[in-house]
Amino acid sequence: MDMIRCLTCALAVAVSTSALAAQDLLPHADIPGVYRAGKCLDAPFPIRLPALDSVVDSASLAAALQAIGVNKRVVLALRPSGSGSAARVHLLEKHVSDQVADSMVRKVEAVFRTAPPDSDWIFRLRVEGDHALTMRLERSRVCAATLGPRNPETQTVRMKADSAADSRRAFEMESVRRRTILHHVLLDAHGQLMTIQLVHSSGDRGLDEQVGAALRERTFAPTSLDGVAVSAWVEVRGDQ
Repeated sequence: MDMIRCLTCALAVAVSTSALAAQDLLPHADIPGVYRAGKCLDAPFPIRLPALDSVVDSASLAAALQAIGVNKRVVLALRPSGSGSAARVHLLEKHVSDQVADSMVRKVEAVFRTAPPDSDWIFRLRVEGDHALTMRLERSRVCAATLGPRNPETQTVRMKADSAADSRRAFEMESVRRRTILHHVLLDAHGQLMTIQLVHSSGDRGLDEQVGAALRERTFAPTSLDGVAVSAWVEVRGDQ
């Protein structure tokens, strides 16, 4: 009996280890979450924006920016890393000269604090300087991947009807079922499909497979984070 228990435990550990190993082999997205195809929204990460002084020494940065002549609005996209390497910073909006903006980027890169482990430190820094220099963090903007045109050869609708009325009803019913199909697709920063998952079925396996096959043939413009292409999970409905 003890031997059976040992064998059972060993098998359970082996299965668990295999499952974790398989999970590790799955490609990971650059940003967390799943985004509806073609929609733009404020990034849902981090769950709560950190305090400005936990990211930079705001007093010394403000003094440095005033010293180089930042007196108008500048918005920067920030993607700091927790590894101690230089933060990735790029301009989104500026109302100062190119020379001042380039110098500002270098100043901001130089003062980033190290991000906490496993944090989603991706956000924007907005600087306003019309009267007094002010700074605040705000959420990044995610624009989910958009789908290219359907392949005409995959737009067939399966009908088995004798009359025009029956054909119309069959078409309408299939259209309704098609709208219930939901896939999550992982696209890389070039818009190439890496993984596809059926999240909600129409209840018709043949239709599910047809829609999935057609989706694999589609082209995509990649998801962007503050204007930079990233890999991300995207939600696609069967009628898109």
